[in-house]
Amino acid sequence: MFAVEWLRQGSPIEKEISVLTSEIEVIVSAKRRAADVLKRHPGSEPDSFRLTDPTGKIVRAHIPLPFPLPGLFDPA
Repeated sequence: MFAVEWLRQGSPIEKEISVLTSEIEVIVSAKRRAADVLKRHPGSEPDSFRLTDPTGKIVRAHIPLPFPLPGLFDPA
């Protein structure tokens, strides 16, 4: 299990929990959801995320989001 903390200039703006057990799976999954997270935070869109383990230890810091994000400007 990992926590995904969405960041804007290093400051957390949203946190979610993933039940996936592989660090790589969590990173791929988070990158796929990035466009939805950006839409939820107009004006304070995240530019990266980090992963923490169940103890709160940061296991991957500042993973940049892929830009341009596919589907970001598609009508919902």
